[in-house]
Amino acid sequence: MKRNSNEILDYEKKNRRKVRRSIFQLCILLVIVFLVFQTFVEMNRYDTSDTKEWKNKRGFIALSYPGVSRDGSDSLFAKKQLQQQLEALMEQEYETISQQDILNFYNNKKPLPEKALFLAFEDGRTDTSVFVNPLLKKYNYKATLLSFANKLDENDKRFLQPSHLKQMQKSGFWELGSNGNRLTYINIFNKEGTFLNIRDDEEILSKDEINSYNHFSMDFIRDQNLIPSENRVEMEKRITNDYEEMRNVYQKQLGTMPGVYMIMHANGLYNTANKLVTEVNDKEIRKTFDMHFNQEGDAYNTRDKELYNLSRVQPKTSWSTNHLLMKILSDTNQKVDFVKGNEKQAKQWKTIESAAEFHDNTITLTSKAKKHGKLVLTESTNKDIQFTGKVGGTAEGQQSIYLRRSDNGNSYVKIAFENDQLVIEEKVAGQLKELLETKPIPKATMEQITDQDKTASEKAQRQKIFNEKKFKIELQDNKLNIWLNDRKVVNKLVVNREIQAGKLALGSTWIPGEFNDPIHDAQFSDVTIASLAHSDVAQTILFTNEIQKPQQLMYTFVGSIKSAMNWVVDNF
Repeated sequence: MKRNSNEILDYEKKNRRKVRRSIFQLCILLVIVFLVFQTFVEMNRYDTSDTKEWKNKRGFIALSYPGVSRDGSDSLFAKKQLQQQLEALMEQEYETISQQDILNFYNNKKPLPEKALFLAFEDGRTDTSVFVNPLLKKYNYKATLLSFANKLDENDKRFLQPSHLKQMQKSGFWELGSNGNRLTYINIFNKEGTFLNIRDDEEILSKDEINSYNHFSMDFIRDQNLIPSENRVEMEKRITNDYEEMRNVYQKQLGTMPGVYMIMHANGLYNTANKLVTEVNDKEIRKTFDMHFNQEGDAYNTRDKELYNLSRVQPKTSWSTNHLLMKILSDTNQKVDFVKGNEKQAKQWKTIESAAEFHDNTITLTSKAKKHGKLVLTESTNKDIQFTGKVGGTAEGQQSIYLRRSDNGNSYVKIAFENDQLVIEEKVAGQLKELLETKPIPKATMEQITDQDKTASEKAQRQKIFNEKKFKIELQDNKLNIWLNDRKVVNKLVVNREIQAGKLALGSTWIPGEFNDPIHDAQFSDVTIASLAHSDVAQTILFTNEIQKPQQLMYTFVGSIKSAMNWVVDNF
């Protein structure tokens, strides 16, 4: 239909549209400018606590995080992941304490807040300050930023420089600490068995290529047969000079020495390190620092700890928020309220020796320390059942699905993943029997998607799931069928007819052995659990957390806005 010429020439109407569009664009720009301003400009100062209310004479927990970036990596925490953990700590009523509070606790017997937290970030990375600073302001938390002294002399933009560190101190949210003079490795053997001698961190492309090594101050320098190539006097002079060089750099660049030291690497001094090496380190550390977090692995420091042998936990990037809380529960035995996420979904399940978080399309099931954690779907008593979804977790544990599990756990069919192996078991009247020999899991045939190929919605909703496998199970009558990564790997396997009915459960289990972490996160995403159709009864969906169409549209919109904000932050 031909448009009216008067409508086309209606300039006032066109101008009104332009004005509305300009106002809308201006609003978006103002929101982005405000967020960028909030990120980079100090808007408030740290609000100190009233120490008169403190009564805790027992101890405190200490956490030291690695570097932080926007999206995270195998070695860097994502800002969103860190925010979730700090928010959970705040909700547990943990209150951060300063270095002076620790000195007063040990030297002057002064009390701490009921739930005291010493918070630190290691390695002194620039991106850590950018992404952590707004979180400290949001929760009114104080943290210690640890650096390597030699990075202050190198003008390496990846690491915070003296002017940055001084500015951070002035805000009140930050104190300074040290990881040592340098990140230098000695006595190195790569995976091929080649001896590499001394290497700085820039010369080590990936620790995955290294089989064994030590840090600069933690051993004699040795030859390829691990025989010392320096005598005691030479070793002591080398290590003493390294501490002297460190002190000179800090005094020159900052005008003072950081109060806290966290040696690289932890747990060596007073334990596995050479006695002579320990003696010279101990002398120099006490001469240089106010306190030393020498140990790693236990978060809790009690009154009977020694100031130069304190302990902290270094959370791993693979840890969920509940994993951190479970670790704190294990170390302190203090009451913890676990994160549940989607309350509606959580009400459909019952946890056993575990904690579960329901977030978007993923269930993260965290086992208690050295326990077999389970999550039972309460309305799943159907005999014939189907499970589809994706299952994953680190190599340090087992992920499993239980079918027809009795309320007392004495009867079930179990499908488990452990160390890239598929294991099927059945239990009848408390007697465990293996149905199928352990077999390798076939490699994924799903299309590999790069970050460039992902849509904004996928980036917004998806989190990294380790060793993820696409999975489908059907148990009908006494026949079991399993598909892995779109391949049928089990065909009509016969299960015991005595296992007639029960509930579906998910499992997360630690693995005894060489692994240090007794807590395991198992993840289950895009899950749909349904009763199988039979006779005149149609299939019924019992549970699903797959993202539906309306939610996909919302994720796309939110993801686009976040991408735009990130682009502004990256380019201006």
